[in-house]
Amino acid sequence: MFNRAYGALVGGAIGDAMGMPASFLTRRQITETYGYIQDFLEPQKEIQTYHGDLKAGEITDDTMESVILSQVIIDHGGFSEAAFHEAMKNWAIRQKMLESTVIGPSTRRYLEALIAGRDPKLTAGQGVTNGSAMRVAPIGIRYHDDLGKCLEMAAASSLPSHGSKPAVAAACAVAAGVSLGVHGGYSPLDILRAGADGAAYGEKIGADVTSPLLSRRLRLVESIVDQAGQGDIREILDELVGIFGASMMSYESVSIAFGAFYATNGRGADGVLAAINAGDDADTNGAICGNLCGAYSGAEAFPAAWRKRVAETSGLDLETMARQLLGEN
Repeated sequence: MFNRAYGALVGGAIGDAMGMPASFLTRRQITETYGYIQDFLEPQKEIQTYHGDLKAGEITDDTMESVILSQVIIDHGGFSEAAFHEAMKNWAIRQKMLESTVIGPSTRRYLEALIAGRDPKLTAGQGVTNGSAMRVAPIGIRYHDDLGKCLEMAAASSLPSHGSKPAVAAACAVAAGVSLGVHGGYSPLDILRAGADGAAYGEKIGADVTSPLLSRRLRLVESIVDQAGQGDIREILDELVGIFGASMMSYESVSIAFGAFYATNGRGADGVLAAINAGDDADTNGAICGNLCGAYSGAEAFPAAWRKRVAETSGLDLETMARQLLGEN
């Protein structure tokens, strides 16, 4: 179980760091600039305007926010909204996140409200992007043995910043997938279907906005990938991206992450590379797919060199964090 919990965390960091150079590029731009990405690369500054100052293997705000949520859970024995607010506010001030270009619009509104002393929930219902889904894996780890509690806490962690129907659905879908993966004994199809069911749960909680239903998209992922059979992953990506897109919109991003996970049968390296090379919000899509693949296949599903690289560049002890999330120490 520890290996899968650690896999979820380190897989997210790997997907984040490896997808970083491709963030918000089209699939054609990725091919022309990098080829098919298969390792950590230096971002090409002339084309990578969001993360151009980072070095190969460095994580972004995706992993940082997941770590913040992890620490809140560890320190408080579970998710605490007040503690999460405080930790995110302190991080934003310390790292000058409002002066950066890397945070999404929903997270920006949330942090602006916190720093100004306003109630962030007043505007959270506008948040339809993937920020809560990209950080939610620690909840799936913590509540791996209680899916109902997992969904409840995933929704609670999303509502303060990403309170719309699609965003809450996305957080619940990812948490459910990670929860089943860490628990063990489930197939990739089981995890995909749990993600769809989790999305349906979240869609009943989030603020009503005009958007596609993620729950239906995830059920469509199953049929698209199954019809493709054992086809070339690039052709499957053509189909998935052509139908869903791969942007920071929660209903696009999480569809692509689950699609890459399911199309590669949860194989860590293959899944992450597929999600990254889908383009657009490549670092977040890679991080979410890495969470799912790592939870299902364990940390060894990623090359040791990749795990070592993100540990060195981030300075994070994700192994200890995984044990603490499981309540082992």
